[in-house]
Amino acid sequence: MAIDLGSSNTIIYLQEKGIVVDEPTMLARKKKKKWTGLSAPKFAIAKPIAYGYKAKEMLNREPGQIEVVVPIKNGNIADLEGLEFFINYFLKLVYEIPNNKLRFIKSKLLVSIPSSMNQVNRRALRELFKQIGSFNIFLIEQPVLAAIGLGLSMESGSGLVVVDVGGGKTEISVVSMGGIVIGKTIPIAGGTMDADIVNYIRMKYGILIGSVSAERLKINNGGIVRGRNLETGLPKSVKLREEEILEAVGLTLSKISSSVIRVIDETPPELMDDILKRGIVLVGGGSKIKGLNKLIEGNTHINCRVADEPNLCVIKGCGELLEKNRDLDNFV
Repeated sequence: MAIDLGSSNTIIYLQEKGIVVDEPTMLARKKKKKWTGLSAPKFAIAKPIAYGYKAKEMLNREPGQIEVVVPIKNGNIADLEGLEFFINYFLKLVYEIPNNKLRFIKSKLLVSIPSSMNQVNRRALRELFKQIGSFNIFLIEQPVLAAIGLGLSMESGSGLVVVDVGGGKTEISVVSMGGIVIGKTIPIAGGTMDADIVNYIRMKYGILIGSVSAERLKINNGGIVRGRNLETGLPKSVKLREEEILEAVGLTLSKISSSVIRVIDETPPELMDDILKRGIVLVGGGSKIKGLNKLIEGNTHINCRVADEPNLCVIKGCGELLEKNRDLDNFV
């Protein structure tokens, strides 16, 4: 089994079955009671009431006694307890899928992680999966898996620039021979673009919208959105054009492009020929924003393209390793 733990989405791949789970990395739970004094409980555990898409539908709509939690933020674990509940829930669903292998999770578990994840979070992740019954755990960095999903051979010394624009962070990596030669992670990604759109509409039209509505505008490159008029407090609608969306996220896209230039500037000269031939590949859900590849291509003078199904490149790399029974010890 393979699990792609992302800030926005979690995807689970089952050997010989393919992708069986693709849900937002969110859960809704009752807020913990913050008691003080001698009567305060030592361990206050709030049991979740919704996961994935159901939890996302509750975002910014939940009543006061419920909170929507994102367990992973900017590539690191923000809520370990919530992450444990989240993983347990979806693994129980996977257990119900008919499979020839008995308790497949105990045989081999491949988990994709951000290259920027620190050692404390990596150890916590290993312990979490051990607690739920898995002991043969392989933590592999997402840019490496994305390169494998794009068809880069791990045995050759060819290089590839992978720009993974996720929900909470963007990873720019030069991958060669199954590892990251040089990389940079910035806390700017799809979530930042959503905030940019919210601020743009508030400043230009005086309307306050939520992050879910902003994400919808980003995906659709514009459209009609409804929000609260800040002057009257009443509902109001506005139609945004594609040019306005690009204007709203322009600064964020420029920061991503500048980071790509810095990584290429630090790349060993022996790999530059491969980079010029293969170009720069954008992966991750945030790479679908229109105009990012053209901006990077114009600033670097290197061909830049968005991968086919960019949000699935990492899990495709996981599937490639599992289906071909590759030796994973070299990646640890």
